[in-house]
Amino acid sequence: MKLKTQLILTVSAMMTVVIVSVSVVLLTQARSMQTQAVYENMENLTGYYSMRIQNQFENYLNVTKSIADVVNSYSSFDVEERRPSFDAILQGIMESNQDFIGMFYLLKPDTIDNDADYAGTALTDESGRYMTYITRTRGFIEKHPLTVYKLYDDVYNSIDLNSPSLSNPYHIDLSGESVFVAQFCYPIIDVTTEMIIGQVGIIFNFGRTTGIVEEIRPYGVGHALLSSNDGQIVTYYNESLVGQFIKETSLNDLIGEKLMSEIDDGLRLGESALGYNNNIFFCSYPFYIGDITTPWYLITSAPEDEVIRSVNTLTQLTIIIIIATVLISAVIIFFVSDHIAKPLVRIALTLKDISEGERDLTKTVNVKDKNEIGDLARYFNATIEKIKDLVITIKNQSIQLFGIGNDLASNMSETAAAINQITINIQNIKSRIINQSASVTETNATMEQITANINKLNDHIENQTSSVAQSSSAIEQMLMNIKSVTDTLIKNAGNVKELAEASEVGRSGLQEVASDIQEIARESEGLLEINAVMENIASQTNLLSMNAAIEAAHAGDAGKGFAVVADEIRKLAENSAEQSQTIATVLKKIKESIDKISKSTDTVINKFAAIDEGVKLVAGQEENIRDAMEEQNHGSKQVLEAVSRMKEITDQVKNGSLEMLQGSKSIIHEESNLSMITEEITGGMDEIARGTEQINISVNQVNQISGTNKDNINILVQEVSKFKVE
Repeated sequence: MKLKTQLILTVSAMMTVVIVSVSVVLLTQARSMQTQAVYENMENLTGYYSMRIQNQFENYLNVTKSIADVVNSYSSFDVEERRPSFDAILQGIMESNQDFIGMFYLLKPDTIDNDADYAGTALTDESGRYMTYITRTRGFIEKHPLTVYKLYDDVYNSIDLNSPSLSNPYHIDLSGESVFVAQFCYPIIDVTTEMIIGQVGIIFNFGRTTGIVEEIRPYGVGHALLSSNDGQIVTYYNESLVGQFIKETSLNDLIGEKLMSEIDDGLRLGESALGYNNNIFFCSYPFYIGDITTPWYLITSAPEDEVIRSVNTLTQLTIIIIIATVLISAVIIFFVSDHIAKPLVRIALTLKDISEGERDLTKTVNVKDKNEIGDLARYFNATIEKIKDLVITIKNQSIQLFGIGNDLASNMSETAAAINQITINIQNIKSRIINQSASVTETNATMEQITANINKLNDHIENQTSSVAQSSSAIEQMLMNIKSVTDTLIKNAGNVKELAEASEVGRSGLQEVASDIQEIARESEGLLEINAVMENIASQTNLLSMNAAIEAAHAGDAGKGFAVVADEIRKLAENSAEQSQTIATVLKKIKESIDKISKSTDTVINKFAAIDEGVKLVAGQEENIRDAMEEQNHGSKQVLEAVSRMKEITDQVKNGSLEMLQGSKSIIHEESNLSMITEEITGGMDEIARGTEQINISVNQVNQISGTNKDNINILVQEVSKFKVE
């Protein structure tokens, strides 16, 4: 490919890449900025309209709060005026607000008055409970009891809630037309008891809210959708979808599962969600009404074609500009490349003529441009002139080199023969030094083995020294223990002797006690005999008193005094007999105890005898142990003396081993020095051998080069003579 074509293609491609890259970056940045602006704009727009809807709903909630505040202070109304006054409040609000479909009260029984007083009236149930429901479902305002309201149960179940609530939307019939509504409920709290007594509620349609939502047209072509907390569509430009759940309509596929999940997460967290799907931008914005914790949310959408129309227009314009710029640049590059290439072509033709033609170095290039191309032509002419001078010089010198090459070739042949002889001598010296190095290495290894054996011997001696020291310490400790045991046995001998004496004294004392107890037993037997005599006397006395009483009875009045005496004698005899029996019982127990003590004493005496024999036996054994310990002490002292002498001999052997170890280390050190010197000599001879081999190789190569150089000089002379320099 010609240089001109290469320049055109290369520069055109570079310019195209640069222009397209810059354009793509700028367009991508513009699209990104436009997308970010779209998200920010839609979020601001959705947030603004969400606040409007929130304010609208809070107005409804404030109405219920105001009504609840009035009912809270029911005590300021007369009892008979309470229900009519509260009904009038609902009536007035319903007449002034067409968005309200219904309003109601539901109070707990007997709160603001006595329900029984209103039993059977039009706006209550059978108990008279206050539950007014005002509605315009048939096109005009009318009153009913709340029980006719189909969500009565829901209101009843929420009556104990201490916070306001907003129901999810539902359909009711309004003058034959199905209307989508929702309701606010607000708790009624008694200001005196602070207890919840009922609920006040408002049922409203989404007419005004629908108007607000219809105003939302992002970028003039988008739409908006209001959804309740449970995902029902409250208001939308496609009325056929109102009342349906978003996830059950075609909107679920339009929004996409991922973005729908982000909307659900944002609703749960109270945060907005932004996304893009099916070439449509979406924005979800939740909002809370008062203190109600279940948010509703507003979704806005805008098609991508309309949102980034300006970016698409800019993209088309940029593509047109790129194409025009590339075409214009190609034309300019064509003319510039032609102007640059012509002088280069003339230079190339001149070089071709020199190399392939007559090798005429007298030719020059005529270029009049005053730029880099002109400089190139001038430098080309100057270079050709210098080459011409060089060829002349080479031609003159090549003749001289021819003679020098012949002389160099003959000298190098002689040098190569001398170098070969030197190499053979150096190889012989090298082999002898290698043998010497092997002998030194073997001697060094033998000395290292001897040193290692001395080290092992030294370690064994160290272990023996440690063992002897430990044995000496153990024997000394054993001697101390033997002495301690001997001292203890001496002390125990005294204690055993004292124990034997105490045992003898105890046995003697116990025998004396046994004798005394036996004497007491004999005396107790005498007491039992005396007590038997006393019992006999008491029996005879009792018999005598009975006879005296009989005789006194025979004597009549004359024997009354004697009868009294006889009765006293009988009582004394009976008392004596009882005491005698008691004494006999006690004496028998004492005798039994004395017998038991006598038996126990005999047993203890036998035990003392056994203890006395045991003490004597221990004393004898203790004497034998003491004699054995004294003999052990004497033997241990002899062993300690022998161990001490062994320790001294071990120390002497250890010192001799250390001296041998130091000597072997000195020998190894000297062997190492000798080995190092041998290695250095071997290394030097290796270096010399390698050097001589290299010199030999180099000389041979130089010899070959000399021959080649001679041939090349001949060729050079022939070639130089071909150039035309005159």
